[in-house]
Amino acid sequence: MVQKEVADRMQVGPGSKDYGALSLAVQYYASPYIVANVPPIALSPGQCGSAVIRLTRYQEPPVHVKDTALMFRLIRASFNQRRKTLQNGLNNSPELSFSKEEIVAVIEGLGLPAAVRGEALTLEQFAALANAFSDLKGK
Repeated sequence: MVQKEVADRMQVGPGSKDYGALSLAVQYYASPYIVANVPPIALSPGQCGSAVIRLTRYQEPPVHVKDTALMFRLIRASFNQRRKTLQNGLNNSPELSFSKEEIVAVIEGLGLPAAVRGEALTLEQFAALANAFSDLKGK
């Protein structure tokens, strides 16, 4: 059982204001499902709603990623500055060492618009982004 807001964040998809790094991390490892909502009056001191969430762990992640750690660095960088475009978020991250030109080339290479924001990308698109950067590092 977790706070209702946290349960919502775990299962929401792209485009929502609640979508973020937590959503992607949970959805990479498990399939989240809210089993029941618990009203505030059911708990003491009863100040916020809760939810029971079932996380069904995947045998294999739903996406293939060459470098999982890189994918999660990209995800964190994308959501650390939510109002920034994906390009600027990745460029401003101290965790990433790619040039602005490399970032633009990878984003455009995936067919994404230059002004795309991290909250618009699916888990599959973050995996493709990570794989493209992995290939770039390997060159």
